[in-house]
Amino acid sequence: MPKSKPPLSFEQFQNLLAELLHVEAAQVIPEAYFVTDLGVDSVRLVELMLRLETLGLEISPDLVWRIQTVGEAYQVYQEQAAL
Repeated sequence: MPKSKPPLSFEQFQNLLAELLHVEAAQVIPEAYFVTDLGVDSVRLVELMLRLETLGLEISPDLVWRIQTVGEAYQVYQEQAAL
């Protein structure tokens, strides 16, 4: 059985999102809204969630649309990583 990777720290998660969204890491703060603050449209949001799935994060489609901020996304990531 393969050993799972330790969960990403917020800083690692922040840097990953910044890279995927082509924004400065300083913009990717817990309070930042994906749509209004980071300019993420629905297509980019789906792409982002698909990329996060490669890290082992499984998010149901209805949950994707309820996640509005970076902090909420990280919280879901942490909850999934703890399973």
